[in-house]
Amino acid sequence: MTSTMTKRSRILGFLMAPALALVLAGCVTTAAAPKKPAKITGSYVLLTSEEGRKRINRSTHRVDYNSLMATFTTQERQTLCSVATGVSILNALPLERPVDPKYKPYAFFTQANYFNDRVESIVDRPTTLRIGQTLEQAAKVMAVHGAKTRHFHAADSSAAEFRRIAKRNMAEKNNFVAINYRRNYVGQPPGAHFSPLGAYDEATDSFLILDVARYKFPPVWVPAEDLFRAMNTMDSDSGKTRGFIVVSARSH
Repeated sequence: MTSTMTKRSRILGFLMAPALALVLAGCVTTAAAPKKPAKITGSYVLLTSEEGRKRINRSTHRVDYNSLMATFTTQERQTLCSVATGVSILNALPLERPVDPKYKPYAFFTQANYFNDRVESIVDRPTTLRIGQTLEQAAKVMAVHGAKTRHFHAADSSAAEFRRIAKRNMAEKNNFVAINYRRNYVGQPPGAHFSPLGAYDEATDSFLILDVARYKFPPVWVPAEDLFRAMNTMDSDSGKTRGFIVVSARSH
């Protein structure tokens, strides 16, 4: 009997391992996939709402929004949020782009050509598909593609520093902010995620997240303090807190 139970336990553990990996992955929520776009609760405002449109229209810090809307990319897999974020940002920068055979002869960053030998030496595609990327890995990968990056772990920063850096960034050309955060701190089902920021609204002290899981969550305005708390969470893969990445062209 004991032998049989041990054998069953091993089989159960084997079957549960992939599911556990997905729960811990960088972009996967623990909730079941919704049949309709997931609801957002709390003091968060959809860009598509009347209030959301008012905020973007009056914002004086929306240069990034205007640039990113032309390159804003939907992640192709649940764990490719860091890659979709990188693709969206890199295509918006004045960088040399690789050619994807799908779009040949036109050069464009895609979630396929994002991985090359230099990227694979940092984090390979199979690992990214399994558990996503850490903040530092995502920053290093974008740097491999010619961008200038600087990443900030939330524990080594502050809400005030984040607000100051991101706010200024939203008003300047050719530089962007990628954030790595926990969804449940911004009114969504639990799970870690990457996305770019699009704008800042001074009147409500809120930032616009351009969510790369576009099939699941629309762009949403989130209070700056709540967003920083969402970044100031531990990433078990790196052993450090999540945070944000400032990305620009090297000449910026």
